[in-house]
Amino acid sequence: MNLDKLKSLMYVAELGSLTAASGAVHLSQAAVSQHIKDLEDDFGVPLIDRSRRPVTLTKDGEELVTVTRRMLQQWNEYQGRNQKALFGGKLVLGHVRSAITGVVANALIVLRTKHPKLTIRLVTASGVTKHLAQEVVNRKIDASFGVGPFQLPEELLWRPYRLERFYVIAPPQYRRKTAEELLSRGPYLRHKPRLLDETIIDREMKRRGINAEPSMEFDSYDNILLMVEHDVGIGIVPDSYLSKQKFAKLHCVAFGTPPLTREMGLMVRHDSPNLYLVDLLWEAIKETSQRMIDR
Repeated sequence: MNLDKLKSLMYVAELGSLTAASGAVHLSQAAVSQHIKDLEDDFGVPLIDRSRRPVTLTKDGEELVTVTRRMLQQWNEYQGRNQKALFGGKLVLGHVRSAITGVVANALIVLRTKHPKLTIRLVTASGVTKHLAQEVVNRKIDASFGVGPFQLPEELLWRPYRLERFYVIAPPQYRRKTAEELLSRGPYLRHKPRLLDETIIDREMKRRGINAEPSMEFDSYDNILLMVEHDVGIGIVPDSYLSKQKFAKLHCVAFGTPPLTREMGLMVRHDSPNLYLVDLLWEAIKETSQRMIDR
Protein backbone atom coordinates (compact mmCIF):
# COMPACT_ATOMS: atom_id res chain seq x y z
CA MET A 1 0.00 0.00 0.00
CA ASN A 2 1.42 3.41 -1.06
CA LEU A 3 1.10 6.02 1.69
CA ASP A 4 1.49 8.92 -0.76
CA LYS A 5 -1.51 7.73 -2.77
CA LEU A 6 -3.59 7.45 0.38
CA LYS A 7 -2.55 11.00 1.33
CA SER A 8 -3.79 12.24 -2.04
CA LEU A 9 -7.20 10.65 -1.42
CA MET A 10 -7.40 12.09 2.10
CA TYR A 11 -6.64 15.63 0.91
CA VAL A 12 -9.18 15.35 -1.91
CA ALA A 13 -11.73 14.42 0.76
CA GLU A 14 -10.73 17.26 3.11
CA LEU A 15 -10.27 20.03 0.54
CA GLY A 16 -13.03 19.08 -1.90
CA SER A 17 -11.08 19.21 -5.17
CA LEU A 18 -8.17 17.62 -7.01
CA THR A 19 -6.61 21.05 -7.55
CA ALA A 20 -6.54 21.92 -3.84
CA ALA A 21 -5.27 18.45 -2.95
CA SER A 22 -2.42 18.76 -5.46
CA GLY A 23 -1.17 21.87 -3.64
CA ALA A 24 -1.34 20.09 -0.29
CA VAL A 25 0.76 17.13 -1.43
CA HIS A 26 3.11 19.15 -3.71
CA LEU A 27 2.13 17.24 -6.88
CA SER A 28 0.42 18.11 -10.14
CA GLN A 29 -3.33 17.66 -10.46
CA ALA A 30 -2.69 14.91 -13.01
CA ALA A 31 -0.50 13.04 -10.50
CA VAL A 32 -3.17 13.25 -7.79
CA SER A 33 -5.80 12.05 -10.26
CA GLN A 34 -3.54 9.10 -11.17
CA HIS A 35 -3.10 8.28 -7.46
CA ILE A 36 -6.89 8.06 -7.07
CA LYS A 37 -7.22 5.90 -10.19
CA ASP A 38 -4.45 3.58 -8.97
CA LEU A 39 -6.21 3.13 -5.64
CA GLU A 40 -9.52 2.45 -7.38
CA ASP A 41 -7.78 -0.17 -9.56
CA ASP A 42 -6.18 -1.74 -6.46
CA PHE A 43 -9.48 -1.99 -4.55
CA GLY A 44 -11.73 -2.58 -7.55
CA VAL A 45 -14.29 0.07 -6.50
CA PRO A 46 -14.85 3.78 -7.29
CA LEU A 47 -13.61 5.98 -4.44
CA ILE A 48 -14.85 9.41 -5.58
CA ASP A 49 -17.97 10.59 -7.41
CA ARG A 50 -16.56 12.59 -10.34
CA SER A 51 -19.99 13.84 -11.44
CA ARG A 52 -20.37 16.15 -8.41
CA ARG A 53 -18.72 19.43 -7.37
CA PRO A 54 -17.14 19.74 -4.91
CA VAL A 55 -15.70 16.25 -5.29
CA THR A 56 -17.59 13.77 -3.10
CA LEU A 57 -16.37 10.42 -1.83
CA THR A 58 -18.29 7.21 -2.34
CA LYS A 59 -19.07 5.05 0.69
CA ASP A 60 -15.99 2.93 -0.06
CA GLY A 61 -13.93 6.11 -0.37
CA GLU A 62 -15.13 7.40 3.00
CA GLU A 63 -14.24 4.09 4.68
CA LEU A 64 -10.75 4.14 3.15
CA VAL A 65 -10.17 7.75 4.23
CA THR A 66 -11.17 6.86 7.79
CA VAL A 67 -8.58 4.06 7.81
CA THR A 68 -6.02 6.38 6.17
CA ARG A 69 -6.42 9.03 8.88
CA ARG A 70 -5.73 6.41 11.56
CA MET A 71 -2.68 5.15 9.68
CA LEU A 72 -1.29 8.67 9.17
CA GLN A 73 -1.86 9.56 12.80
CA GLN A 74 0.12 6.51 13.88
CA TRP A 75 2.82 7.32 11.31
CA ASN A 76 3.09 10.93 12.53
CA GLU A 77 3.32 9.73 16.13
CA TYR A 78 6.09 7.31 15.09
CA GLN A 79 7.93 10.10 13.27
CA GLY A 80 7.51 12.37 16.25
CA ARG A 81 8.99 9.80 18.65
CA ASN A 82 11.96 9.10 16.38
CA GLN A 83 12.66 12.65 15.25
CA LYS A 84 11.91 14.48 18.51
CA ALA A 85 15.58 15.04 19.22
CA LEU A 86 16.09 16.56 15.76
CA PHE A 87 13.58 19.38 16.14
CA GLY A 88 15.00 22.16 18.22
CA GLY A 89 15.40 25.81 17.46
CA LYS A 90 12.57 28.25 16.87
CA LEU A 91 9.32 28.21 14.90
CA VAL A 92 8.14 31.78 14.21
CA LEU A 93 4.43 32.09 13.44
CA GLY A 94 2.64 35.24 12.32
CA HIS A 95 -1.02 35.73 13.11
CA VAL A 96 -4.03 37.96 12.65
CA ARG A 97 -5.74 39.02 15.87
CA SER A 98 -8.68 36.67 15.57
CA ALA A 99 -6.55 33.57 14.92
CA ILE A 100 -5.38 32.93 18.49
CA THR A 101 -8.21 30.92 20.02
CA GLY A 102 -8.49 28.16 22.60
CA VAL A 103 -8.28 25.57 19.82
CA VAL A 104 -5.00 27.04 18.55
CA ALA A 105 -3.61 27.25 22.10
CA ASN A 106 -4.34 23.56 22.70
CA ALA A 107 -2.77 22.62 19.37
CA LEU A 108 0.39 24.56 20.24
CA ILE A 109 0.56 22.64 23.51
CA VAL A 110 0.33 19.36 21.57
CA LEU A 111 3.17 20.46 19.27
CA ARG A 112 5.37 21.51 22.18
CA THR A 113 4.72 18.21 23.94
CA LYS A 114 5.82 16.25 20.87
CA HIS A 115 8.88 18.48 20.36
CA PRO A 116 9.99 19.78 23.77
CA LYS A 117 13.19 21.32 22.38
CA LEU A 118 11.20 23.51 20.04
CA THR A 119 10.62 27.20 20.87
CA ILE A 120 7.48 28.72 19.34
CA ARG A 121 7.26 32.47 18.87
CA LEU A 122 4.06 34.25 17.83
CA VAL A 123 4.37 37.64 16.12
CA THR A 124 1.66 39.95 14.78
CA ALA A 125 3.86 41.47 12.06
CA SER A 126 1.47 43.76 10.13
CA GLY A 127 -1.58 41.86 11.40
CA VAL A 128 -3.24 41.68 7.94
CA THR A 129 -3.31 38.37 6.04
CA LYS A 130 -1.91 39.61 2.73
CA HIS A 131 0.99 41.31 4.49
CA LEU A 132 1.65 38.26 6.65
CA ALA A 133 1.69 36.15 3.48
CA GLN A 134 4.46 38.31 2.10
CA GLU A 135 6.40 37.93 5.34
CA VAL A 136 6.25 34.14 4.84
CA VAL A 137 7.27 34.46 1.17
CA ASN A 138 10.27 36.58 2.19
CA ARG A 139 11.20 34.02 4.90
CA LYS A 140 10.92 36.62 7.66
CA ILE A 141 8.60 34.21 9.48
CA ASP A 142 8.23 30.44 9.08
CA ALA A 143 4.46 30.35 8.65
CA SER A 144 1.39 32.37 9.55
CA PHE A 145 -2.20 32.04 10.57
CA GLY A 146 -4.43 33.90 8.13
CA VAL A 147 -7.96 34.53 6.94
CA GLY A 148 -9.30 33.72 3.46
CA PRO A 149 -10.42 33.89 0.79
CA PHE A 150 -7.60 35.90 -0.77
CA GLN A 151 -5.10 35.54 -3.61
CA LEU A 152 -2.38 33.31 -2.22
CA PRO A 153 1.17 33.92 -3.53
CA GLU A 154 2.34 31.01 -5.67
CA GLU A 155 5.21 30.24 -3.28
CA LEU A 156 2.79 29.36 -0.48
CA LEU A 157 0.59 26.46 0.57
CA TRP A 158 -2.73 27.10 2.31
CA ARG A 159 -3.72 24.75 5.15
CA PRO A 160 -7.42 25.45 6.00
CA TYR A 161 -8.68 24.37 9.41
CA ARG A 162 -11.94 26.21 10.12
CA LEU A 163 -14.82 27.78 8.16
CA GLU A 164 -16.57 30.52 10.13
CA ARG A 165 -19.98 32.09 9.52
CA PHE A 166 -20.64 35.76 10.09
CA TYR A 167 -23.58 36.85 12.24
CA VAL A 168 -25.34 40.16 12.67
CA ILE A 169 -25.59 40.62 16.43
CA ALA A 170 -27.96 42.88 18.33
CA PRO A 171 -29.30 43.36 21.89
CA PRO A 172 -32.08 40.89 22.80
CA GLN A 173 -34.94 43.40 22.47
CA TYR A 174 -34.56 43.27 18.69
CA ARG A 175 -35.43 39.60 18.32
CA ARG A 176 -37.44 38.69 15.19
CA LYS A 177 -35.71 41.44 13.20
CA THR A 178 -33.93 40.36 10.01
CA ALA A 179 -30.27 41.12 9.34
CA GLU A 180 -31.24 43.89 6.90
CA GLU A 181 -33.66 45.45 9.38
CA LEU A 182 -31.05 45.41 12.13
CA LEU A 183 -28.33 46.98 9.99
CA SER A 184 -30.70 49.60 8.60
CA ARG A 185 -31.83 50.50 12.10
CA GLY A 186 -28.30 50.87 13.47
CA PRO A 187 -26.29 52.36 15.00
CA TYR A 188 -23.87 50.27 12.95
CA LEU A 189 -20.58 49.25 14.60
CA ARG A 190 -18.10 48.58 11.78
CA HIS A 191 -15.07 46.30 11.96
CA LYS A 192 -12.04 47.99 10.37
CA PRO A 193 -8.68 46.30 10.89
CA ARG A 194 -5.51 48.34 10.83
CA LEU A 195 -4.06 48.71 7.30
CA LEU A 196 -7.23 47.37 5.63
CA ASP A 197 -9.66 49.89 4.11
CA GLU A 198 -12.26 47.40 2.88
CA THR A 199 -13.24 44.06 4.43
CA ILE A 200 -15.26 41.12 3.11
CA ILE A 201 -18.14 42.40 5.27
CA ASP A 202 -17.98 45.77 3.47
CA ARG A 203 -17.97 44.05 0.08
CA GLU A 204 -20.92 41.84 0.99
CA MET A 205 -22.92 44.84 2.21
CA LYS A 206 -22.24 46.64 -1.10
CA ARG A 207 -23.23 43.54 -3.07
CA ARG A 208 -26.52 43.33 -1.21
CA GLY A 209 -27.22 47.06 -1.43
CA ILE A 210 -27.16 47.61 2.35
CA ASN A 211 -26.22 51.19 3.13
CA ALA A 212 -25.36 51.37 6.83
CA GLU A 213 -23.33 54.40 7.85
CA PRO A 214 -20.92 53.41 10.67
CA SER A 215 -21.43 55.25 13.93
CA MET A 216 -18.22 53.74 15.35
CA GLU A 217 -15.28 51.72 13.98
CA PHE A 218 -13.28 49.07 15.83
CA ASP A 219 -10.22 47.02 14.92
CA SER A 220 -11.33 44.13 17.15
CA TYR A 221 -14.39 41.87 17.02
CA ASP A 222 -14.15 41.56 20.81
CA ASN A 223 -14.79 45.29 21.15
CA ILE A 224 -17.80 45.12 18.82
CA LEU A 225 -19.24 42.25 20.87
CA LEU A 226 -18.72 44.21 24.09
CA MET A 227 -20.47 47.30 22.67
CA VAL A 228 -23.46 45.24 21.47
CA GLU A 229 -23.77 43.61 24.89
CA HIS A 230 -24.00 47.12 26.38
CA ASP A 231 -26.70 48.15 23.87
CA VAL A 232 -24.47 50.62 22.01
CA GLY A 233 -25.36 49.38 18.53
CA ILE A 234 -25.50 46.58 15.93
CA GLY A 235 -22.43 44.68 14.70
CA ILE A 236 -21.23 41.75 12.59
CA VAL A 237 -18.82 39.13 14.00
CA PRO A 238 -17.64 35.59 13.11
CA ASP A 239 -19.25 32.70 14.97
CA SER A 240 -16.01 31.86 16.82
CA TYR A 241 -16.72 34.90 19.00
CA LEU A 242 -20.18 33.66 19.92
CA SER A 243 -20.35 31.05 22.66
CA LYS A 244 -23.62 29.23 23.42
CA GLN A 245 -24.17 31.76 26.19
CA LYS A 246 -23.70 34.69 23.79
CA PHE A 247 -26.11 33.13 21.29
CA ALA A 248 -28.70 32.79 24.05
CA LYS A 249 -28.12 36.29 25.39
CA LEU A 250 -28.07 38.25 22.10
CA HIS A 251 -30.13 38.30 18.92
CA CYS A 252 -27.87 36.63 16.32
CA VAL A 253 -28.84 36.37 12.65
CA ALA A 254 -26.72 34.74 9.93
CA PHE A 255 -25.43 37.45 7.59
CA GLY A 256 -26.27 36.70 3.97
CA THR A 257 -27.97 33.97 1.94
CA PRO A 258 -25.97 31.81 1.80
CA PRO A 259 -24.27 33.10 4.94
CA LEU A 260 -21.02 35.02 4.48
CA THR A 261 -18.06 32.92 5.60
CA ARG A 262 -14.34 33.24 6.09
CA GLU A 263 -11.75 30.46 6.15
CA MET A 264 -9.05 30.23 8.80
CA GLY A 265 -5.82 28.60 7.74
CA LEU A 266 -2.04 28.35 7.94
CA MET A 267 0.27 29.74 5.24
CA VAL A 268 3.68 28.15 4.69
CA ARG A 269 6.22 28.01 1.87
CA HIS A 270 6.33 24.87 -0.30
CA ASP A 271 10.04 24.57 0.46
CA SER A 272 9.95 25.48 4.15
CA PRO A 273 12.34 23.40 6.27
CA ASN A 274 9.65 23.50 8.97
CA LEU A 275 6.82 22.25 6.72
CA TYR A 276 6.59 19.01 8.69
CA LEU A 277 6.09 20.94 11.95
CA VAL A 278 3.51 23.24 10.39
CA ASP A 279 1.58 20.22 9.11
CA LEU A 280 1.70 18.67 12.58
CA LEU A 281 0.29 21.90 14.01
CA TRP A 282 -2.39 21.94 11.31
CA GLU A 283 -3.44 18.38 12.12
CA ALA A 284 -3.51 19.18 15.85
CA ILE A 285 -5.77 22.21 15.25
CA LYS A 286 -8.20 20.17 13.16
CA GLU A 287 -8.29 17.35 15.72
CA THR A 288 -8.88 19.80 18.59
CA SER A 289 -11.63 21.58 16.62
CA GLN A 290 -13.38 18.28 15.92
CA ARG A 291 -13.25 17.26 19.58
CA MET A 292 -14.90 20.55 20.55
CA ILE A 293 -17.63 20.04 17.91
CA ASP A 294 -18.28 16.48 19.18
CA ARG A 295 -18.78 17.60 22.79
